[in-house]
Amino acid sequence: MKELLLMSRKEVDRVSVLNEVIAKKLKQGDAGRKLEISTRQLRRVLKKYRRDGPSALIHKSRGKRSNNKTSQELLDQAIGLVKEKYWDFGPTFASEELEKYDKLIINHDVLRLEMIKVGLWKTRQRKHKHRQWRERKEYFGEMVQFDGSHHLWFELRGKVCCLLASKDDATGELYAHFTEMEDIKGVFAFWKEYIGKYGKPKSIYLDRGSVYKVNHKSVFDDPEVLTQFERACKELGIEVIHAKSPQAKGRIENGFGTLQDRLVKEMRLRCIGNIPDANKYLKEEFLPEYNQRFVVPAKTQGDFHKPLNPNENLDQIFSVQSERQVNNDFTVRLKGKWYQLSEAQPKTVLQKSKVIIEERMDGTIAIRQNNIYLSFKEIDKKDITTLRKEREDKTIYVLTSNPNMARKPKPNHIWRRYGEAKLLCKNRTF
Repeated sequence: MKELLLMSRKEVDRVSVLNEVIAKKLKQGDAGRKLEISTRQLRRVLKKYRRDGPSALIHKSRGKRSNNKTSQELLDQAIGLVKEKYWDFGPTFASEELEKYDKLIINHDVLRLEMIKVGLWKTRQRKHKHRQWRERKEYFGEMVQFDGSHHLWFELRGKVCCLLASKDDATGELYAHFTEMEDIKGVFAFWKEYIGKYGKPKSIYLDRGSVYKVNHKSVFDDPEVLTQFERACKELGIEVIHAKSPQAKGRIENGFGTLQDRLVKEMRLRCIGNIPDANKYLKEEFLPEYNQRFVVPAKTQGDFHKPLNPNENLDQIFSVQSERQVNNDFTVRLKGKWYQLSEAQPKTVLQKSKVIIEERMDGTIAIRQNNIYLSFKEIDKKDITTLRKEREDKTIYVLTSNPNMARKPKPNHIWRRYGEAKLLCKNRTF
């Protein structure tokens, strides 16, 4: 009675070689080299082949259940939890959450196959366009990639907000902060936190958004025309590099793909639905765990971050600064509000001179001239009209800082009466 054997191609090839050795057409040393095994191993295989025939070449564990195979009971329990709590999680992320919260240890590849069987996951093939790979920077802090992502981070528990994030190009270390939108206020708040923690990076690599670059055609390439962000970086000595495509800063772009998957679901499990709670969770839990897992060592040991200089005030630098002219009554105007300069100042302030008004992130206003801060108070529009009328009735015009300047003539001064002055000069004898 004939026996049907299932053999692999490797095992079939061994049969022909062993038959040549038995027929003394091939030496054992040459047969071992041909089968890529040692001579000692060849003798053991040849002994079993002479005793049991071709069946001796088949692996003994073929067709048997693996001792390490995951039990069906564990698979059913895992799939039940995935359907209940992690229905939109990827297999790798789901296996991590099952181990963390449900104390259920299951390999992510095993879970992936089981999720495919029950229809919770679909295999997908990605078609990547070939792009030249850029090597990482050598030092930590040498270049930081920065961007913002508007997304429904809290799903239906909160409003759409923006996650500002930076990723170190050398190590991949992530730092993030939630804000309402990607405006100058949110960007300044982010970098004030970042510099307070790490120091000043050598360069920042970001896109050409209106917050970061003036995109008007007439001044597109003018180095003198700067945004508030570029001006702040210039004062801090940080180089700003503008990417010409999203793929150029692919590390932070790919990072947002991971965050929109993992961070959203982590906050869902904790029922986080507002920006303050989200920022607290980021700083205390998510970022330390993320960086511990995904950060890679820099090519060269060292830190390119620089500490702040004693004369660098972040509240001043990270403020929206506007240049204004001092009016004749020593008032300045910004966004419909009037500010009256006080009479006593630490320096002489002239009419028609320029001052810088700082709108700081905490909502306060500061006015300076030549890096010297001036005292002032906010006044109402009605008050300034009354003040100007009172000053017009006075004989001497009020000055706040330089009493040696020319006075305003009286309303009935001879200079104001042009015809009478001309007649007086004509009749006067010298």
